Parts: sequence; structure tokens; C-alpha cells
Amino acid sequence: MAIDVSRAHSRNQRVKLAFQLALHVPFWALVLLMASMMDTDSSQIGVSEKWATIVGLAEMGFGLIAAGFGACAGFLHGTEEADDLRRERRALLLGAGALLFAGSSLILMTLAGPAAVVSAATGVWGAITLNLLAALLIAIRARGLDELNRNVARDAGHFAFLWLSWVGGTWAILAHLQVMTAPAPLDWLTMLHGFSFVAGLVALARRGGFAPQPT
Repeated sequence: MAIDVSRAHSRNQRVKLAFQLALHVPFWALVLLMASMMDTDSSQIGVSEKWATIVGLAEMGFGLIAAGFGACAGFLHGTEEADDLRRERRALLLGAGALLFAGSSLILMTLAGPAAVVSAATGVWGAITLNLLAALLIAIRARGLDELNRNVARDAGHFAFLWLSWVGGTWAILAHLQVMTAPAPLDWLTMLHGFSFVAGLVALARRGGFAPQPT
């Protein structure tokens, strides 16, 4: 029996790795290709745009991780982890979609503007559409969460609000006193996305979401 469980666990690890690679390798290859094709002149890409891109790609990267676990759940068997992933599959896929849409929206903002790669009109409608899709998936996901995951979501919202208030508020105060430059609109968007994203990970970790799964 122990040997069977060990074999199932080993097989499951290979299946999860295969799904993750199938999603991440094409995505990051496309990101590198697009980066090499774009103008990387430092005079054209500001600090705000760089941070927004990093946060957007982080959101999309973790979205792909969640998508990989959700997609491979039906191919796993023989362990408690496999059963847990099958129960969480719907929430994982919905959350993955929300992260991908949100990250895409933030990256789109770094490319859009009056004299940018993407026109301002396209950026406006694209960002609104992507954010609405992300919000819709989050709302659908929230309706199916159990009590533990609802508590995680509430904790994440609380943390994100606190961090945005502390960092953004302090930045605004210092800017008002002319101690430093005021945050640009893109900086506020990056803080909203970044704090919401990190707060979700912190809240999940505090509730034991990253604890090793039994085999």
C-alpha cells in the first residue's frame, strides 16, 4: 500500500510539472520575444512603467501556476493532495483567469498613451474590459468559496487596504510637503494591483495554504 501511494505521488509530481511547463514555457518565451522586439531605450521606459510591468507579469505568472494546478487536477489520483486539487479546481481556474486578466490590464497601461505603442482609446476600453472580466471571475469564485477561503479573501482585502493606506498615504503626504515627487496615476494602479496580489498570498500563507500537503 505504501509503495502504491509513493508511486502515485511520484507520478502526480511529474504530471504537475508537465502542466506547469506546458503553460509557462510558451508564455515566458512570448514575453522575452516581445521584450526583444520593443524599444528598450531607458528614455522611453520610465520607472513607473517598469514597476507596473513587473507587477503585471507577477500576477500573470501566479495565474498560470494556479491554472496549471487546476488543469492537472483531473489527471492526478491516489493521494489526498489529488483529492484536494479536484475539490479546488473550479476556484483555482477562476482565480487564475482573474489574475491573468488583471495582470494584462496593468501591462496594457504601460503600453498605452497618446504617443505610446497602444492608442489611448484602445488602452481605455481594453483596460475596462479586462478589469470587468477579472471582477466577474472574482465574483463567481467568491460564491463557491468555503468558510476558510472566505476568511482568506477577507484577510487579503484588509491587508491590501492597510498597505495601500500606509504606503500610498505616506507617499502622498511627502509629495504634498514637496519632499518627493507625487505618485503618478500608474504608480497608484501598480500599488493597487501589487498590494492586492501580495495580500492574497500573505493571507493564504497565514491560514496554512502553503503548508506541505499529505501524500
